[in-house]
Amino acid sequence: MRSRITIFISALFLALSLPAPVLAQGQSDEERDFVPGEKAVFYDDFTDMAKGAAPPHWKVRGGAAKLNPAGRLVLTDRLKLYPNIKALPKNFTVEADFVPKEVSGGYVGWVFENQDSTFQWAARFQFDTDEIRVTLNVMDEGVSQLAEGRVKIQYGKLSRLAVWHQDSRIRLYVNDDRAVDVNQVELKPWSRSVLELISDSPVELGTVRIAESAPDISQVLLSTGKYVSHAIQFDTGSDQLRPESMNVIKEIAAALQKQQGLKLCVEGHTDSTGDAAKNLDLSKRRAESVKGALVKLGIGADRLTTQGLGQTKPMALNDTPQGRAENRRVEFLKETS
Repeated sequence: MRSRITIFISALFLALSLPAPVLAQGQSDEERDFVPGEKAVFYDDFTDMAKGAAPPHWKVRGGAAKLNPAGRLVLTDRLKLYPNIKALPKNFTVEADFVPKEVSGGYVGWVFENQDSTFQWAARFQFDTDEIRVTLNVMDEGVSQLAEGRVKIQYGKLSRLAVWHQDSRIRLYVNDDRAVDVNQVELKPWSRSVLELISDSPVELGTVRIAESAPDISQVLLSTGKYVSHAIQFDTGSDQLRPESMNVIKEIAAALQKQQGLKLCVEGHTDSTGDAAKNLDLSKRRAESVKGALVKLGIGADRLTTQGLGQTKPMALNDTPQGRAENRRVEFLKETS
């Protein structure tokens, strides 16, 4: 008998027949346009979860979730996980790292509901042979499937699944490849989200981040003289920029190209994990990496200075995963001289 892992708060998805989906392989840089939200409203990497304890930032119902040696949550049996979040912003992004161990025919999904726990819309990522089938489902008179796409993956490898809701446009991604993109979507009122997963084999859950979508960077820089980015992300303990960071950096470059007299200081900041001296060095190298990326986009090096401040200027306490995520950031300050 198939074992099932279930994390949900809503009705089951219903699939309607649609034209053959488009594979998301071979996309251009313009199509890989995911920009992580800037202000995190929920973040968990399970680093503060004690061995044998329940996940402290999720409400767990119906089963057990265990931490493995890699620091990921292993989902087994039947579960319901509710992230501890009061409300979602109007515009937001959701990112979740998963390791599907093998083809199961199951799926991961984000379900969006109203206060009465009634399904309104959902993003679904189904584990098919050597690919993920991505669908967008909404509540109309019944549950309707609006779009479908497919993205190749490697089972046993980390995959990042993302949702971007911006006004009436919804985009769904797998590892930065845009699989679904629909606009002028009319959604019924909703207020919360829940992670849903069904699989006949264990699935590992890594970092989960829900954030408010980024404001117009150019306007923020010009009006306040400062822009704080949590969406510019690096590999752990490294100054290597993650691919999704380039979309934010391109927006910074566009602001600099629009205002030719604008000069910026790029500041790198870390959390307090590890050695303070190493964090200081890391923050300096990360600031230099961002400057180097901007120079490659055509911005003059003489318009950019860098500074690494390590863990010396925290924005939040470092005692939770979300607080540490808030402190890992890149700041852009307008220079007056």
